[in-house]
Amino acid sequence: MLLLLLAISSTVSAHHSTAAYDYSKSLTLSGTIKDFEWTNPHMFIRILALDAQGKQVEWNVECGTPNINVRHGWKKSDINVGDRLTLNIHPMRDGSLSGTLITVTLADGRLLYGPGNDIKAVGPPPDGPGHGGSPDAPLPPGAQPPGSQP
Repeated sequence: MLLLLLAISSTVSAHHSTAAYDYSKSLTLSGTIKDFEWTNPHMFIRILALDAQGKQVEWNVECGTPNINVRHGWKKSDINVGDRLTLNIHPMRDGSLSGTLITVTLADGRLLYGPGNDIKAVGPPPDGPGHGGSPDAPLPPGAQPPGSQP
């Protein structure tokens, strides 16, 4: 029985690792929402954005848990398929078109914060390229430097 509990607890612990995200980099994605999942244990936004060649690509962005996001002012109705939104994310280390949300700017201009961004404790994330990373680093397809216009 104890062995079973240890196996389950290590699986749960591994599930919540954030090691795949590169917190030394941030990217801004502007595009159209393809899908929004308000689900436990994690919410997801799929956004269609243009890459450097002008081709439409799909990004998958993890947004934390509904419970915590509600405490940060989120409502399930804030994001809808077809909305044009701007997301600031930490990308995946492996270069895949995925990441974890820092902020999302809604169609009405409101700013919502993603996981780990308690606005009372840390304030809004800084603007501009190089948010914790190298301003000269190449951007993945569909990404724009923070603060740039689509």
